[in-house]
Amino acid sequence: MQKVNFDINEFLSTYWQKKPVVLRQAFTDFTDFLDEHDLAGLSEDDDVDSRIIQNVEGTWQVTQGPFEDFAPLCTGKWTLLVQGVDKYLEDASDLMRAFSFIPHWRMDDLMISFANAGAGVGPHLDQYDVFLLQGKGQRHWKVGEPGNYETQFPHPLLAQIEAFEPVIDTVLKPGDVLYIPPGWPHDGIALEDCLTYSVGFRAPDQSQLFDVLPDMFDESDLKNIRYTDPMRAATSDAALVSDADLCQLKAMIKNALETDACNTALLRFLSNQYLPEDVPDELVNRSDVVANLHQGCAILPAPGCRPVYAHTSDPFTFYVNGEAFQCQEKHTEMMLANFAGQPLPASLADNPDCTIFDLLATLINKGYWAME
Repeated sequence: MQKVNFDINEFLSTYWQKKPVVLRQAFTDFTDFLDEHDLAGLSEDDDVDSRIIQNVEGTWQVTQGPFEDFAPLCTGKWTLLVQGVDKYLEDASDLMRAFSFIPHWRMDDLMISFANAGAGVGPHLDQYDVFLLQGKGQRHWKVGEPGNYETQFPHPLLAQIEAFEPVIDTVLKPGDVLYIPPGWPHDGIALEDCLTYSVGFRAPDQSQLFDVLPDMFDESDLKNIRYTDPMRAATSDAALVSDADLCQLKAMIKNALETDACNTALLRFLSNQYLPEDVPDELVNRSDVVANLHQGCAILPAPGCRPVYAHTSDPFTFYVNGEAFQCQEKHTEMMLANFAGQPLPASLADNPDCTIFDLLATLINKGYWAME
């Protein structure tokens, strides 16, 4: 498994969500696990989110994938960007695990881009944390201070900002990482053909969290309490909503937030990764899982699958892609290790009647787990 080569605790206390930093050789002897041809192959898939951004003699063009003919799009200064590569390649998923010092629920995806010499996507802002790992080639990066930058649209699908004064002006070489917190403007220009791995993180806003509230009432243990006011006194102003009324209504919301149903709805929301549908050609049962484990087959979460759980659940419950799954307490430690990329022990197959095999068969049939 890939490992980062910097002090994680120092990074979190000094830089995370505070200020950008260049982490030289954060990945020692980093080697690309794909090239631009592999990336182009992914962008031909209907299920993969991809785009090509071109600048031809000062004119910007954005073309959404999937692609069939690259010839007219690979002219001028151009960049191919492919989102969610970690959901399709195990090596990409393994790279994401290197950043597991940040919780799974904060992770978004791995975008990989290939740019020819002189190409970039223009100065811009992102509202999420990102680690920019340099693969082959070199890229010149500038990062500015947060500020009130005017958004410009040189193309309807491309948001840029005006030029900014850099506080970081540097060139990344293979294995180097540039970390950028939300709201810091940045601009990267390829100095030669190069690959960049963008490890992005998400942070829900209040509006998104409030969208979770209706889902709470789908959970069977939450009683939908209606407003009552048996002690209501006569009002002299029928149009007035009193402070006491507002207080009681807000208390109803707060009380609902303190329930287990709210925790469950939040965990479902935080686990939703929009994983691709990758159902096996032939569905498996517990006997198939046991047989494959006996034969030395590695049973692991599929690429890009990052389960989440909370300590409050009893029995042990974990969530994948908005779905809840339970397993016996005696298997909790084993499953947590499996989440982190450790194959299930072959000795587990010595007890073929164990209920864990029903769970594993379900996870495999949904495409969330894989037998390799």
